[in-house]
Amino acid sequence: MNARRNVLVAGTAVLAAFAAVGCSAENSSHAAKAAAGPDTVTYHADYPAYSSLDDVLKTSDAVVEGTVVGTRVQKVLPDAPAGDNPATNPQAGLSPVEAKAARKAAEENPVIVTVSKVKVTRALAGKVAVGDTIEVSQLGGTYHGVAYQDEDTTLLAKGGQRYVLMLAAHGKNPYDLLNPEQALYSVKADGTVKAVSVNGFDGAGKVDQLAAKAGRIAGSRTR
Repeated sequence: MNARRNVLVAGTAVLAAFAAVGCSAENSSHAAKAAAGPDTVTYHADYPAYSSLDDVLKTSDAVVEGTVVGTRVQKVLPDAPAGDNPATNPQAGLSPVEAKAARKAAEENPVIVTVSKVKVTRALAGKVAVGDTIEVSQLGGTYHGVAYQDEDTTLLAKGGQRYVLMLAAHGKNPYDLLNPEQALYSVKADGTVKAVSVNGFDGAGKVDQLAAKAGRIAGSRTR
């Protein structure tokens, strides 16, 4: 059985979990597991969009070239929301009974993410060094026999493929892509950088050219 779940992404994909109390789905993952046939939950997420590759680079906390050396899939439960603003707390104004029911629904429908370990082969921007292993979180993955899929996300693959990733940092949490389509690029054997998605930006050039551009943008921040 296929289910569709809406996810509000507050900033970037890893933060989806913190808005999960506002999610909706036609069927829960439990219902999907019990149904015959393929078990799939499709996420529909709203991501921040950028007008150019330069804008993505300007916003990135780190830009790296690297390869995937390991992955894991995990569920992320939302933090309990606080405050009286319905825009940031979907439970604002609910009675204690209603708020408890909303929290239970969120716990029964966790956000599933794939966390990839990426070995950095080149640091183009940010506080990352060659040889570091960083973690990058993406929405979706197969968890307990159910495939959770985000319409816009292409999960990073092991096998030696080099990627250029434009990342947002969240302290102790894994990095995530600023936008799953506009911040994910593959690197060809000759160093050419190409968008993985048709909705990514063309004209990134080669890694050396992109590194020079990222360096200029980083330098302009400090002036």
